[in-house]
Amino acid sequence: MTHTVRRHRWIVLTLVAAAGLAALVAVNSARVQAQEGGRPAGSTYTGQAFTFTQVVPGVYHAVGTGALAVGCNASVIVNADDVMVVDTNLSPGAAWALREELKALTPKPVRYVVNTHWHWDHAHGNQLYGPDVTVIGHEYTRAKLAAGDSMRGRSYEMFITTGLPARIADLTVRIAAAPAADTAALETQLAVARTQLAGSMGLVPTPPTLTFTDHLTLTRGGREIRLLYLGRAHTGGDIVVFLPKERLVITGDLLVEGTSYIGDGFTAEWPATLEKLRALDFDVTLPGHGRVFRGKAKIDHFQAYLRDFRQQAEALHRAGVPAEAAAAKIDLRKHGVNYPALTTPGVLWHGVARVYEELEGKAR
Repeated sequence: MTHTVRRHRWIVLTLVAAAGLAALVAVNSARVQAQEGGRPAGSTYTGQAFTFTQVVPGVYHAVGTGALAVGCNASVIVNADDVMVVDTNLSPGAAWALREELKALTPKPVRYVVNTHWHWDHAHGNQLYGPDVTVIGHEYTRAKLAAGDSMRGRSYEMFITTGLPARIADLTVRIAAAPAADTAALETQLAVARTQLAGSMGLVPTPPTLTFTDHLTLTRGGREIRLLYLGRAHTGGDIVVFLPKERLVITGDLLVEGTSYIGDGFTAEWPATLEKLRALDFDVTLPGHGRVFRGKAKIDHFQAYLRDFRQQAEALHRAGVPAEAAAAKIDLRKHGVNYPALTTPGVLWHGVARVYEELEGKAR
C-alpha cells in the first residue's frame, strides 16, 4: 500500500468517524428539542409526513411523503364516533405525525389500533398510544413484540442497527464532497435519517393489549370490521382487516403491490394463505407497501413468485450451497412482467436463509 493510498484511506476513515460523532450529537439534540416540545423523539419534520387518499367513504390509505421516515403505509378507518388506525409505522415519532395530521380529516379520537404483524416498520409506533386506545393483534404478534424480537434479526440489522448509522455516515461524506447544486437534496436526506435514528433511541416495543387467534369482529356505528387470521405467510401472525360492506381488505405485508419481504415468512404455507384471502368477497386492497390496487390478479402473481422462489431455494439447499451464495444464483426474471424490478438474477439472501430454516425445522 503506497503512502498516497494510506493517506487517502485515513482521510476517508476520519470523515466517517467524524460523521458518526456529528450524527450522534445531532440526534441527541433532535431528541431533546422534540421532547421539550411535548412530542416524541423522531417527530421533527417540515411539511406533511403523510398523504391521505380516501379509497371509499371514511377509509384512507396513508402513505409517507418522504419528509419523515415512516416505514410502512397506514390505513385509517373513520367510524361514526371514533377512528381505527391499521399499523403504527416505525416509531412513536411517525405514529405521532400520523395522529396529528389525522386532525385535518376528522376531530374523532383514535380508539383502536391494529397491528397487521410484528415487524418494526409496522408496530414500533404502538408506544405512542395510551390506555384509552385498544391495540389489537394476533397472539403471535404479541409474543414477538413482548420478546423484543422486533428489535433484532436480519431486517432490523440491515435497516436500523447497522444500516441507519452507515447511511448517515455515507450521506455526511457525500455532502462534504458534493457540488453545491447537489447538497440541498442530500442534506434533506441526512436530516430525515438523523430524525429516524433519534426516533429509534429509547424505543420500547409495545405489544397489543387485545389479542385473538382466529378472528375478531368489531361493529363501529354501521360499519362491520372483521379482523381475520388466514394462516401463516409473511409472519406467523398476519392479520387481514376485511370490510365486507365496502368490499375492501387491508393486508399488511401478506400481499403488497410488489414482492413482500420473505426473511421471516413461511413460504410453504404462504400460497395457501393467499388462496384463503382470494375467497373473501373484496375488490380493493390497501397494502402495507405500495399503491392501492383492485382485483385479485396480484394473488396469482405472488403465488407463482413464491413457489418459484422456494423451488429454486430447495434445489440449492439440496446441493449444499450456503444461503448467501444461493441467493446470487436464484433467477426470478421470468416474473418481471408482473414485477418490473426483477431485471437481473439474484435475490436478497434473507429469504433464502428463511427457506433453509423452514427445510431444517428451525422456522419459528
